Amino acid sequence: MPEVAEKSRMPRMVIPEGVRGQVRGALFDCDGLLVATEDLFTVAETAIFADRGVVFTPEHKARVLGHPFPEVGRRMAMMLGVPGQGVALAEELLARMEVLVAEPMAPLPGVVEVLASLRGRVRRVVVSNSPLRLVDATLRAAGLQGQFDAVVTVEDAERAKPFPDLYLRGAELAGEEPGCCLAFEDSATGVQAARAAGIPVIGVPKRTGPHASADIGADWHVPSLDSLAARALIAQLVRA
Repeated sequence: MPEVAEKSRMPRMVIPEGVRGQVRGALFDCDGLLVATEDLFTVAETAIFADRGVVFTPEHKARVLGHPFPEVGRRMAMMLGVPGQGVALAEELLARMEVLVAEPMAPLPGVVEVLASLRGRVRRVVVSNSPLRLVDATLRAAGLQGQFDAVVTVEDAERAKPFPDLYLRGAELAGEEPGCCLAFEDSATGVQAARAAGIPVIGVPKRTGPHASADIGADWHVPSLDSLAARALIAQLVRA
């Protein structure tokens, strides 16, 4: 009886009355939330470092996790001791990722079901720190292209996450005030951006591996989008 066992472990979710049933826009991060691309990023980053004779460590990964490509390139350049090559490294990382996401991938558990449950009730928007060409390729590889009402990428705002700009644009495209939207995030950087925009956040933190975390600063944390906790939260937060 796995559902019963999960229910017994599920913490009580506190939902303010002013938020309950008020969500009319659902904003989703892409990498690591809709599709398990973070391991692919690690493959690409490891190869970039290896080509330069450097071992890519968990400490290196922690310094680039959740940041947009230009910032990742800048940070990699500093870690590799080639501070003038940030732009080139960012472009190399993007090119490697496009190759890696060209193969079909499955959406993460619960994604398809959550999107189906929200269809016709709220507008569904992707809000990603990645460039449009990579987001499009990722959604296509996962069979999620066409499942969203709008897609917001790093090109759509002056500042990327952790600044609020992308989430404010996402709320605008959802046709709702930020406080009437709900964000889904897997990283502290993304949570910071959504909360800075005034948007409540369900966090789905990475639970295994060297970057596992139980708390990324979200309003609520769930183990996965197919968990009882996630389903209960969505049912209470989203308008009927």
